[in-house]
Amino acid sequence: MEENIVMLLANDFPEVADNYLHWTFSTAGQLANKTIYILHQSTDNFYYERNRAKHKKHFFLTGVEVLNKQTGAYIPIRLTISYNLIQDISLPLNTTLRSEYELSELRINNLHKEDFILKNTEEKKLKKILSNVSEEQKKLLEIEDTIEIELDEKYYYTIIDMEDGNYIAVNKRGNVFRLIHDHEEPAKKIFQNVQKLMESYSGDKYELQKYLEQ
Repeated sequence: MEENIVMLLANDFPEVADNYLHWTFSTAGQLANKTIYILHQSTDNFYYERNRAKHKKHFFLTGVEVLNKQTGAYIPIRLTISYNLIQDISLPLNTTLRSEYELSELRINNLHKEDFILKNTEEKKLKKILSNVSEEQKKLLEIEDTIEIELDEKYYYTIIDMEDGNYIAVNKRGNVFRLIHDHEEPAKKIFQNVQKLMESYSGDKYELQKYLEQ
């Protein structure tokens, strides 16, 4: 069903359609009696993080309708789209999705988009790690956009997005690492702490480019 909806929305929401092509279906389940949740997966360990950095839009979408096979009426669907992926499909569901609805019979009827703010739970963790960093130094970091990256069962929290899947990040101890996508050594320590980082960084990301080449 998700694929059919994505195809239907391709003209109005091309980023959703494009992003969908980079994921494989993982699983879906039913919440309560009217919400289908969808999980996606990627074989690229860094793609999830790059996607979160690139696709920051979160919104509810109404105006897609699906045919109810039992009544012959079109029933409105409410979509939750986060990071430009359909996460939830909400609709009346008395039995099972396939037995109740004709999933290939979809139509658009007055699309309406409602943005919402998704709370970044990793931000709270990062702020705790950076508790000894001055407010002036924090202004040079991308704390609100931080994402948690797991590599070899170790966790890193991004503080500067160097683009193309590369980051400057800290671990739970506050050590500073450079993270490089598709590198034989994806995580490498480059500074003991953020204070040491700030001796080489004044806000121009070009100043840090040399550390990506190590």
